[in-house]
Amino acid sequence: MTAVNANAHDHGHAHDHSHGDSHGHHVDLSEANTHMPAGWGKTASVVVAALGALLCIATLVPVFTGMSADDGGKAAKHAMSSYHVGFVVMLGMTLGPLGLVMVLNLVKAGWAISVRRQLENMASLVPVAIVLLVPTIVATLMKPDVLFKWMSSDIAVKGDSILQEKSAFLNPTFFYIRLAIYFVIWIYLATRLCRLSREQDSTGNKQLTVQAGLTSAWGILAFALSVAFASFDLIKALDYHFFSTMFGVYWFAGNMLTGIAMLALTLAVIRANGRLKGLVTAEHLHDLGKLMLGFTVFWAYITFSQYFLIWYANIPEETAWFMSRDKNGWQYFGLALILLHFILPFLILLWRQSKRSMPILASVAALLVAMHCVDIFFCIRPIVYLTYVSGEAVGKVGLSWVDITGILGPILVFVGLLIRKVGSGPLLPLKDPRLPEAIAHKNYV
Repeated sequence: MTAVNANAHDHGHAHDHSHGDSHGHHVDLSEANTHMPAGWGKTASVVVAALGALLCIATLVPVFTGMSADDGGKAAKHAMSSYHVGFVVMLGMTLGPLGLVMVLNLVKAGWAISVRRQLENMASLVPVAIVLLVPTIVATLMKPDVLFKWMSSDIAVKGDSILQEKSAFLNPTFFYIRLAIYFVIWIYLATRLCRLSREQDSTGNKQLTVQAGLTSAWGILAFALSVAFASFDLIKALDYHFFSTMFGVYWFAGNMLTGIAMLALTLAVIRANGRLKGLVTAEHLHDLGKLMLGFTVFWAYITFSQYFLIWYANIPEETAWFMSRDKNGWQYFGLALILLHFILPFLILLWRQSKRSMPILASVAALLVAMHCVDIFFCIRPIVYLTYVSGEAVGKVGLSWVDITGILGPILVFVGLLIRKVGSGPLLPLKDPRLPEAIAHKNYV
C-alpha cells in the first residue's frame, strides 16, 4: 500500500518522500532518513582501513624476513597462518552476504528490501578480499611450504602416500587455476548484483529486479560449488591428510551466519545515527534474529555431524585432525566454540523479545563474529607446528602478537571500507518495487 502526497501530485512536484505502512501512516523516504549525513564516516573509514593495513604489514614482515631463519622458518609460518586466518574471516564477511543477496532475490523476500543494501555493500568488497590474498600467494611462490605444506619440496612430504593419491587435485598449477576461477565467479556476481541494485535507484526500472533474480538463479549454483571448493583449497588442504566431505558446508554455514551478524551490527550503527526510521523496524529485526538463530543451529548441526561421522568411522586420516585439537590448550578453543558459538546465542535468540531488541541482537551478533574468528583460528592455526611423526599430527597453541595483528588487520580493512560504502549512497533500494511490502512488513509469530 503506497500513500502519495496529494498536493505534490496535483502540482507536479518532485517525487513524494513518503510511503504508507500497514496502518496507513506515512514513512519518511527523504534523504535525511535514507542517507547518512554528508561526509559521515570519511575520516573513520580512512583511519580504520589504514590501521588495518598497518597491522597486515606488521604481520607480514616476519613472513618475508624469517623464511630462512635458524628456527626453520617457524616464525614466518606462524605469522603467515595468523594472517591467513584474518584473510579467511574477511573473505567470509563478503561471501556470506553475497550468498544471502542471491537467496533473498530468489525467494522474492519483500521484507528484506529494507536491509538488502547493506548486504550488497559487504558483498561488493569481494575484490578487496582477493587483493589481501596477494601477499599469501607471493610468500607461497617464494617458499611453497610457508603455509601450504603439500607444496613442500621435502622428499618425505613428496613421498607421502596420501599426498601422492591426492596429487591430481593438490598440485600448484591446478591450485592457482582454481583460485582464478573462484575469483572470477565471485567478482562477477557481486559486481553485477550490486550494479543492478544501484541502477534501479536511478531508473526505477522493475525489469532490473527480474534480471537480479535470473542472475541469482544460476549464480547460487556457481557460488555454492566455488565456495565449497575454496574451503578445501584455502583451509582443509592446509592439513592435506585430512578428509571431510562436510567441510564445504561447514565453512558456508559459518560465512552465512557471520554475514547476518555483520548486517545486524551495521544496522545498529545506522539506527544509532537516526536513519531508517520506520524503514527498519522491530519487525525486520525479528526476521533478522530468526535468520541468526536458524544459522546458529545450522552451523552447530553441521559441526556436530562432521565430528560425529568422523568419530564413528574412526579412520586415522580423519581423526588426527581432531586429535591434534584436543590437547596442548586447543581443547579450550573447542569448548569455547560449543558454549559461545552455539549454546549461549541459541538460548538468547530463542526469546521473541531478544530478536526484536537492537541492543540484544547487536550484542549477540558481535559475539558470533568474534566466535567465527575463533572458529577459523581453530581450523587454521594448529598447522603451524604440524608434522607427521609416526603418522601422528602434532600441533601446539604458541600464541603470539601476530595472532592478534594477523586477524584484526584484514577485518579492520573490511570495516573501514564498509564504513565508506555505507556513507556513500542510499541506505536501501529506494525504487525497488517491493519496498512498500517491506515497509508494511509485520511478524505474527
